[in-house]
Amino acid sequence: MGRLRSGGKGFGAVLIPPLLTFGILTAIHLAGRHDTRTGPAASPVASTGAAAAAPACPWRVALIGTIAAPTVRARVAPSTSAPVVATFGRRNVQGNPQVFLLFDARIVHKQTWFRALLPIRPNGTTGFIPGSRLTLSRTPYHLTVSKEQRRLTVWRGCDAVRTYPVAIGTKTTPTPTGLFYLASLVRPPTTNSVYGTYAFGLSGYSPVIRTWKWGGVIGLHGTNDPSSIGRYTSHGCIRLYNRDIDRLVRILPLGTPISIR
Repeated sequence: MGRLRSGGKGFGAVLIPPLLTFGILTAIHLAGRHDTRTGPAASPVASTGAAAAAPACPWRVALIGTIAAPTVRARVAPSTSAPVVATFGRRNVQGNPQVFLLFDARIVHKQTWFRALLPIRPNGTTGFIPGSRLTLSRTPYHLTVSKEQRRLTVWRGCDAVRTYPVAIGTKTTPTPTGLFYLASLVRPPTTNSVYGTYAFGLSGYSPVIRTWKWGGVIGLHGTNDPSSIGRYTSHGCIRLYNRDIDRLVRILPLGTPISIR
């Protein structure tokens, strides 16, 4: 099933005995079932999570798979004879380890397969990946973004711990809705750019932009224009104050779920 490690903060690893894996997966499956098809003025101080709306708890813990083989083929069904959806290498186009957000596990002919959210078009595409080719980790964190409120909420398990004002896409270059995950992390060579101090690349893509580098990947990043925060002003990316993206980078591993609605 792959090795399981903790991803609660940064990329630190703590090995967990393989016999615990099935119990952890069962808890994840029961706590976080998802359909993958699926504001206020900017404030210089992030609010506490106590005031955030608390919908039904979407994730108690999220399971992340990192490629541990030269290549991995995601298939339409949990079988080596099933058609291939996409092929991935150890690193993505941004140079980061290739990760996936994992859902339910299935055992077929004594081999464990995971249904994974894939960082490809169309948004929400899933495929089955053999667990033997993945290193498993988990994180208690997930993010939600309200386009209407222009707010990002950080959750730890079922507790909202922090909210931040954000800028999102315009009507003509909208931020897509649905379930995604943090697929890459880039540090721009200068902080005086539209991406600010850090930029996460999401697993999702713009519904209207395809010609940009990497095909229109949606980002979660800082900004050199703090006056844009709280507005509908981006090309689809989610912008935060630089100090806020700096905080997120310290605690969120690649693979962290982010739901945009």
